[in-house]
Amino acid sequence: MNTGSPLILCSKSAIEEPLPGMVSNSEKVILCYCMSGGELVTYPDGSVSYKGGITKGVRVDSNTKYSDFIRELCSKFEIDPNTVTLKYSTPFDKSRLLALSDESDFANLLGFNQGIADVYLVKGERCVESQETTRCSGDVLVGSVVEDSNLEEATNRSNDKAPLLSALWENAIKGVGQMFDSSNEFRNALSNFSIACRFGYKFIRNDRERITAQCDADGCKWKIYATAVGNSNKFRVRKYEDKHTHPTNYEETVKYRISKTWVSNIIKEKVRNNPAYMPREIIEEIKRDYNVDIAYHRALWGKATVREAVNLSLKNSFKLVPWICQRLVESNPGTVAVYTSKSDSTFHQLFIAYYASIHGFRVGCRPILFVEEKSLNGKYLHTLLSVTAVDADNRMFPVAFAVVESGSLENWRWFFRNVKVALDDNRDIVFVSDRKEDIVKAVKEIYGSVPHAHCYRHLTEGFKMMLKCLHLSPSVQDVLKMLLDKTAYAKTRVDFDNALGKMRSISEEAYGWVLKNEPIHWANSLFPGKRYDQFSVNIADSYGAWIPEAQELSIIELINLIRKNITDIMFGRQTNCVAWKFPVGGTIEEMLKRNISKSEGLHFRCSSAFRFEVFGIPINYCVDLIQRTCSCREWDMVGLPCIHACAALKSIQADIYSYVEKCYLKETQQAIYSECMHAVWTNEIPDGTSMNGIDDDASSSGLGLLRPPSPPPCLRHLHGCPKKHMEPRNKEKNMEPQNKEKRPLHCSLCKEAGHNRKRCKIQM
Repeated sequence: MNTGSPLILCSKSAIEEPLPGMVSNSEKVILCYCMSGGELVTYPDGSVSYKGGITKGVRVDSNTKYSDFIRELCSKFEIDPNTVTLKYSTPFDKSRLLALSDESDFANLLGFNQGIADVYLVKGERCVESQETTRCSGDVLVGSVVEDSNLEEATNRSNDKAPLLSALWENAIKGVGQMFDSSNEFRNALSNFSIACRFGYKFIRNDRERITAQCDADGCKWKIYATAVGNSNKFRVRKYEDKHTHPTNYEETVKYRISKTWVSNIIKEKVRNNPAYMPREIIEEIKRDYNVDIAYHRALWGKATVREAVNLSLKNSFKLVPWICQRLVESNPGTVAVYTSKSDSTFHQLFIAYYASIHGFRVGCRPILFVEEKSLNGKYLHTLLSVTAVDADNRMFPVAFAVVESGSLENWRWFFRNVKVALDDNRDIVFVSDRKEDIVKAVKEIYGSVPHAHCYRHLTEGFKMMLKCLHLSPSVQDVLKMLLDKTAYAKTRVDFDNALGKMRSISEEAYGWVLKNEPIHWANSLFPGKRYDQFSVNIADSYGAWIPEAQELSIIELINLIRKNITDIMFGRQTNCVAWKFPVGGTIEEMLKRNISKSEGLHFRCSSAFRFEVFGIPINYCVDLIQRTCSCREWDMVGLPCIHACAALKSIQADIYSYVEKCYLKETQQAIYSECMHAVWTNEIPDGTSMNGIDDDASSSGLGLLRPPSPPPCLRHLHGCPKKHMEPRNKEKNMEPQNKEKRPLHCSLCKEAGHNRKRCKIQM
């Protein structure tokens, strides 16, 4: 059988049909914000804005040619078109920069943008592309391209010692007339400037209205005087003497004015991304980057200041939950975003299912949902509940998620009730979960007696734990693990019974364990529903995999992080599907090729035009091409022709893709990703610190939607020492291994193993 690329015929109209999300170019006008020479600002949630540099507008329409656009652009920026590279972004996927190099790219820019478009100029070929882009204010704040005018100079001195980061502060103080937004900003600039220029200073006067400072070196005339501007908070430099006179070796003994606020400003991003950032690491990195020695208590207090600010941010973010829910529904019609609060108005539950996900599941995904629970880091100890599906190429498809206080039965009930309402799907859905009792009960209460599969990976972990307690030899354990796999993957009851019988002949305990753990929920041959050979809840790139382990995210940052990942998936696979070379995706194509390869050499006998008897070892199999069944049951369970069916199809030179279940075909993949995620405009996001007391007349800006406020949830204090790993479920009692390891080093402060008091992460 020829397994090469099939011939696909398309009408001209089908080829010229625009991609989903593309807007017609006819009579269309776009203002291009063209940016050059700025810098990136990275925010805690991973979003990036573009600040500084030059931004100029260029008007284009459907009649504008690419060459005319380049000519006008280069004229505005006064640059040679041969020394610049152009990039642009799309409104529904700001995280991806696309090359703008020809008429085709320019047509895509017009097609996928509406009203405004973001274009970035990169001089030469030296550009750095970021994976995040956002708009954060009324100005055009877009990131992703950084121009480094000093790149060549830095390269030429690559063999020299790397410059200190404090060199960036050499112009923090410029001279008379320089303005600062506040006295604190002036003090901070003064501190940075002294570190960059390697001198110490002392205050002669230091209050809200006047600040006078002079160099602390004997006889040095350097001095600066700044005062408040009128009744405002702004400060202006009035007098400035910039000449230093220092004795020999002064820089070796200089003492800088280092406060906990200065330290917190330096380390705030690192502490936020890594709460376990140690004071000694802070001391070492500040010495390395700024050549400044700080005391241990300064590092400790600086970290404490950052943690306090982070906790305040986490606390205030819950007040924005009603606002973000309303924005999600407005920007993506059909989206379900609901939240609940307790009687005391504290945050309780949040559920979100985007319309692109709802639509994709309804029109193309197989009726199977993978249930996951992930504990989130942070002061409020939240839990993320989620359900995912698989697309036509067996890849993870996000469906819905919820943020709750814990994975309790009440929260699972509420979650599945919202999933059922959001999806509104009449098909019999199969659930796959990790056997948690609350999940099983909640599914049964909300969906009734639907097939519920247990995750096989979690099952095997419990089986391995049981084998360790039996004190069997490694070789015997390996045989029992292999037999467990055979019982799980066996397609027929006969094969299941044979594998289970062999296991019983080796270990009665292992045999009893299998029966006790309800094989009807995980063995292929006994499972009552159709799960398409999906055994595990651990799908790559699931919701839990998107969230950094160490980083504490506010609930708004968590929502935005998940939304951006879903946007990436939707747009990326939407465009990737167009390039499929076969009627199925790459994953399914490999499975078909593998079955075709294994079918080589199989002998068969035709009993009719569409019925075959394929000779196997030790038994024969009956294939019915009309019913699309095989007595091995693989075709029925998976939806792809098995090796016996492939042998039969090859004999009649049939197109194997015609016998693949529709859920795997390209047309299904296109239907699944036919809806795109629309950008959520967060320019007018309120300040969480001022959310209380908003009156009804504030609805013009959307603030009226914030009632009732959702203060932070009640803290849940866990008793005892934090557990690093969950204990296996259904662990047999009184079956502990006898050869216990020596007790490891324990911390006298937190009582955890693996470190001492000196290196404790919670020493604050």
